[in-house]
Amino acid sequence: MNKILLIFVLFVSTQIICAQNNTSSLYSAYGIGLRQSKADASSAGMGYAGLALPSTGYLNNLNAASYSAIDSVRFIFNLQGSLSFSDYQTQSEQQKNIDANLESFSFGFRASKNWGMGFSLSPYSNIGYNVNSQKYILGTLSKYPINYYGEGGISQLSWHNGFQLTKRLSLGISASYLWGSTDIIEVSYYPQLDGETIYNERNYHVSSLLLEYSFQYHQPIGMSTLSFAGSANMSTELDTYYKHRIYNDVTSDLSSTENDANNIFIPLNYQAGIALQTHKGWTIAADYRYGEWSKSELLISGGEARNTHGGSFGIQYGSTRYHRSLFKRMQYRIGAFYDQEYITIQGNDIDTKGVTAGLTIPMRDGSKVNVAYEYKERGTMNAGLIQERYNSFKIGLTFNETWFQKRKFK
Repeated sequence: MNKILLIFVLFVSTQIICAQNNTSSLYSAYGIGLRQSKADASSAGMGYAGLALPSTGYLNNLNAASYSAIDSVRFIFNLQGSLSFSDYQTQSEQQKNIDANLESFSFGFRASKNWGMGFSLSPYSNIGYNVNSQKYILGTLSKYPINYYGEGGISQLSWHNGFQLTKRLSLGISASYLWGSTDIIEVSYYPQLDGETIYNERNYHVSSLLLEYSFQYHQPIGMSTLSFAGSANMSTELDTYYKHRIYNDVTSDLSSTENDANNIFIPLNYQAGIALQTHKGWTIAADYRYGEWSKSELLISGGEARNTHGGSFGIQYGSTRYHRSLFKRMQYRIGAFYDQEYITIQGNDIDTKGVTAGLTIPMRDGSKVNVAYEYKERGTMNAGLIQERYNSFKIGLTFNETWFQKRKFK
């Protein structure tokens, strides 16, 4: 019965994740939108660090090589959602917003003795903004209201594979299909023309295949383990086209065309990570990220694309002994992160930085509830830009099902 329920939840989750928008940031209007991490709620509690950690009891989608550590009789399923309270501020105005989303799902299992595999669906980037402005009517001093609206992004469906080559070394490969559509709409209101409203809409479609290669190496040090990891994806081209439609609320279509667009590139990105797991239940992890986004050929209005650097650091504690007390069986986390966004606007670098905390509540059947809190800031108020502040909560449900155990009868 539990297996049927998991399959049903998996199907419903796919429909919801693909159909929703996950942000309301003006900075998502640039390029392909705001990039999203593949980390689950447990990694989010550690500042999104964890590239070097194995998938023991959970799925570490930061590194496909980690899947080689999945228990041979376990089927692991993870479902994650978020609730975000945001505050946007310029030098003269302030606005608040709330976003709630089902973010991602993933599942994994041991395919053979040294091969762990799984699938995940998550956003690669998100676009969501709504801006009200005014323009002058040509040749006059009169203005008319105009609204700029964008929604969409890129989703990624990934097939993760981790292979244990030796007792200490694992290699991984993730094959991800990227696809998505984005609606960019300019709505002009002309009260002088009998209240006519004109819509200028572009609907962009992108798709491509992205390959990511990774490794993990675990070195015992006494009763502790020091782990090293790395991952990289090569540059890949996104096939892009768009539909352009101009219409009004009176006579419907005024113009409609379909055009090829200049293809853009997902550039070379690589990560490096290190982690120490002690026999006393402490875990310390740190990651570094780099992306060659200056080679992406993205057209940034009022700015340009730049190469990016980022880093994460996190600490986790969980007792290695069994306790009756639920609080003593829980895992606790704190972390911090810093990321350069790939855009520079009017000479201003757009960066994101934040701190996190989290915990894991264990269930009797081996399943877990992961909760993470995040405070982050993005952007600047210089040059009329926006300073964004977020208070976000992530909740992940990790189910550990026994699917592959053979029963013996006497």
